[in-house]
Amino acid sequence: MKRVLLILGVVLTMSCGVMAQDKKECEAKCSAHKNRTEWFQQMRTKKLVFLSNAMELTDTEKVAFAVLFEEHEAEVAECYKKIRVAKHSLNEESTEVDYKNAVEVTRIETLKIAEMRAKYLESLEKIMPAKKIYKLCEAEDAYKKLLISDMSKCKRVEKK
Repeated sequence: MKRVLLILGVVLTMSCGVMAQDKKECEAKCSAHKNRTEWFQQMRTKKLVFLSNAMELTDTEKVAFAVLFEEHEAEVAECYKKIRVAKHSLNEESTEVDYKNAVEVTRIETLKIAEMRAKYLESLEKIMPAKKIYKLCEAEDAYKKLLISDMSKCKRVEKK
């Protein structure tokens, strides 16, 4: 009986150590989240590198792509910021008019994002072949999945 309890104690201690290590790794990864602007810039840089590698860009294409990418990401970020502000302005005391305004802001900004995306893709056609632009679309989807996977790992660790 003592042996079983001893083994159980060792197993629990080891599993707690692994969870603590996972949590430390997650905290190190997520420490930049405290400063939203810094975090977004780090994520943009990481995304730019990921996309450039996935698209197999030449040095010339990388430079041109980086400029277009940064402009596009900044414009889209502004639209999402307006949507976020509209949503956060709602509370339990909000009226139907307040909700209509939030929906209208969301609709307008979503349309702007779609228009910006179309212009972005047109601009890319001027600097690279269509095959690489297609790879961009696939790489963006892969990057989103990677981010979701990373974030879900951190959330699971925090809950334990």
